[in-house]
Amino acid sequence: MRLRVGIILSAVHLDCMRFKEFTRAVSFFCLAALSLQAEPVQSVHTTIDLVSDSSEIVPGQTFQLAVTFDMEPEWHIYWENPGASGLPPELDWKLPDGFEAGEIVWPAPERISLEGLVSYGFKDTATLVVPVVAPSDLEPGAEIPVRLDLSFLICKEICLPGDASLELTLRSGTTQKPSADSAVFERAREAQPGEEVPFEVTPIAMDEKTLTVEISGADLPESLYFYAAEASMLDPNADQPYTIADGTGRLSLPLDFAFFDQEPGKIKGVLRSPDQSWHAVVPVKSQSSRAASSAESAEVSVAASPGGLEQKLLDFGLLGWLLLAFVGGLILNVMPCVLPVLSLKVFSLLNHSGQSRSHALAHGIAYTLGVVASFILLAAVLFSLRALGESIGWGFQLQNPGFVLVLGLVFFLFGLNLLGVFEIGSGLVGADAKVAGRKDLFGSFGVGVLAAVVGAPCVGPFVGGVSGVALQTNTFTGLFIFAMLGFGMASPFLFLAIFPKLVAYLPKPGPWMETFKQSMGFLLLAALVFLLYLLGQLGGGAAITVMLVVLLVSAIAAWVYGRWAAPGKSFKSRIIARSITILLLVAGAFWGLRAIDAAYDNFTRGVAGAATEDGHWAPWSKEAVEQAIAEGKPVFVDFTATWCLICQVNKKTALRTDETHALFEEYDVVSLSADWTRRDAAITAELEKFGRSGVPLYLLYSPEGEVSVLPQNLTNGIIREAVEGLFED
Repeated sequence: MRLRVGIILSAVHLDCMRFKEFTRAVSFFCLAALSLQAEPVQSVHTTIDLVSDSSEIVPGQTFQLAVTFDMEPEWHIYWENPGASGLPPELDWKLPDGFEAGEIVWPAPERISLEGLVSYGFKDTATLVVPVVAPSDLEPGAEIPVRLDLSFLICKEICLPGDASLELTLRSGTTQKPSADSAVFERAREAQPGEEVPFEVTPIAMDEKTLTVEISGADLPESLYFYAAEASMLDPNADQPYTIADGTGRLSLPLDFAFFDQEPGKIKGVLRSPDQSWHAVVPVKSQSSRAASSAESAEVSVAASPGGLEQKLLDFGLLGWLLLAFVGGLILNVMPCVLPVLSLKVFSLLNHSGQSRSHALAHGIAYTLGVVASFILLAAVLFSLRALGESIGWGFQLQNPGFVLVLGLVFFLFGLNLLGVFEIGSGLVGADAKVAGRKDLFGSFGVGVLAAVVGAPCVGPFVGGVSGVALQTNTFTGLFIFAMLGFGMASPFLFLAIFPKLVAYLPKPGPWMETFKQSMGFLLLAALVFLLYLLGQLGGGAAITVMLVVLLVSAIAAWVYGRWAAPGKSFKSRIIARSITILLLVAGAFWGLRAIDAAYDNFTRGVAGAATEDGHWAPWSKEAVEQAIAEGKPVFVDFTATWCLICQVNKKTALRTDETHALFEEYDVVSLSADWTRRDAAITAELEKFGRSGVPLYLLYSPEGEVSVLPQNLTNGIIREAVEGLFED
């Protein structure tokens, strides 16, 4: 009996031991399965998950990890080349020692249009696959912790930055087995481009703007689009015309402005049809053939004048752009736009004369920082507005009547101050004059800001071409170019700060400064006359009337301030006078800005379709150019603006002269004027087409339609040589 009971107990004990081993095995496999399931992360407008294609990682072999995005409707993320805007996702892997993560295997992208900009990316869902190689000395059964720190940009009507941290614990084994997420990788492979293009891609022509390739093979698709994998190769905003004739396709690829700086021998990317995609490499036609194809159009403009120097520097690349920006900024110091603040600069130099070199250098650096920071800020505003779809370029401020009104008001108050109508005490208006008189670094920085604000709208030599380059390159490079423009403008005063002994050659302070100060006041009023004329061009007589009313109210405010807010008056008198001054200035400016907008709108409706300033010149339009060329006539186009000083000088000395009119009549040249005084999206687009962000721009079309760009500084001789060159054998 005891033996039987012992046998039974032993059996029960053995079964219990086996059950424990079984439960341990089940627990192990359950944990192993759970280890492959990372928790999805909810980020901004998307759910993100990290998965593996293998349930066990074999030493020395390659496995795949995948990041999946499940986005809310209409939201999208970006491809490796995001196109016109955006940023691709960035993956930062934290893997155990010996593991090596490869490059992202991207799905085929799609075009996404937002506010006039075309980007490359993915909507709804996207899976980014990354191959990983395991070390050969990996021990079986070891846990493999995987961490991914992810950052990305997700956009709809707005763009939001996102980030996520995902963790996954894998296990090593002896046999690589598919995981429960193998279907994710199967769908990812279907979305990826094929490895071999079933067509032959051959370059057949290339000019300054387009690379044309021939597509040959059987069963050509009805449409094709090529996504360049690297930015700054192709222009994503331009169309890619595709035609099929006699069984051969022809695809035109629009080249990016910076393409020729890189001189690539080939362009890698993805060729996509409506239902398939392939990795593709497009050979690039030789640079010599490009030069030959563009020689005719470049010959006239380069040979005609010194404008070829500017073009050579533009063709030189980033260093050439920066040199042009520096020289252009340097020239801004002698442009009439900046003359109104010359008094502040001179007074600042005289105030710092005789001080130590370190003191002068500190103020010179502060002034330079003020100028450069203001140029960067203005350029950033310009880039932002263009990203929102605004068709504007450098100098856009002077196309705004409100800006012109405020600038005129500032000039007027400065002028009254310099003429002695009122003196700046504790400072209400003319904050620039106040900071000019202060002997601290903030004061020098403020003078730099004022100089940049007044000088930035000037479009001097070299500024038009280099600002056009800045707006067509990436944002960082563009801001760098505009910063160099500001540095060039500030450089003379920085030079004097580095060598302060040179200031000793300026006249010593004395009674003459009061006369100089008042003469500068009249110069400011002369600048105001020009702004009144410009307002008339923008808003007609009504706009001028609005400006005069605002100036009258401001004059009363300045008189009240000077009469009853002087330091010798009682405290009560000063408080009342300052309050009245503030009330008059704020009320006048508020009314003026509203009234000037109404005058602008009314004048816009009244001048729609009106003719230009004389009978020799007709309004520009693309249709007018095409019609003249169709009739076999050469065409001269003057891109101009009332506020552009170089434009007005060229009109008086070369374009609107009897000699040029007779030349145009002799050769039957159709002369067109594209007036950019007021904002015009069509003119802005045409300027950008020729790499410019502002005026002037002068184009000469041959009867065959070939176009040449003439230099910014024109003479009768330059125009004659260019026109006669069209008819030489």
